[in-house]
Amino acid sequence: MFLVHDTLEERQEKISSYDDPFVAVLLAVADFEWTVRRAILALGISATKEIKEDVLSRCSGLDKYKDAWKKEVEPLTGKGLSEIIPDWRYVKEKAYPLRNRLVHGIDGVVTSQYAQERVKAILSASKAVAEFADSFGEPLYGRRIVRLKRRAKLRGSSSAKKKQESRS
Repeated sequence: MFLVHDTLEERQEKISSYDDPFVAVLLAVADFEWTVRRAILALGISATKEIKEDVLSRCSGLDKYKDAWKKEVEPLTGKGLSEIIPDWRYVKEKAYPLRNRLVHGIDGVVTSQYAQERVKAILSASKAVAEFADSFGEPLYGRRIVRLKRRAKLRGSSSAKKKQESRS
């Protein structure tokens, strides 16, 4: 469905183009989780193998991703996941939970408009995470992310922090 070499725009266009709201919600959440996981790998303090085995292997659900981000990314960037995602509360309370309600049969059918609002919020969250990583010189698309050693700082730390501060 999605490939590492896809661009953010291509991926989001594919998801937005689905007529079936059920499928669009599932794909938007899958894209969001993929994006957050890659950002944690790219921006994290630990070696990627350690992050994969010790942090992300037990990670599922928005709260666990937020905790993983806090452990691996926030010490280097100074920003929590909820700080970089626009309308975090809506994503957490309305958009993201729709995936679980659909998959577990709590909501069997949703209207296109209802789903589209949530898909848009989830895709916006994915975009914010990807742009945040990019601002630190760590693009999430088009490359493998491998770091063998722990690190104390990010490549673009000072310039990225200035960009982030100017956005606040």
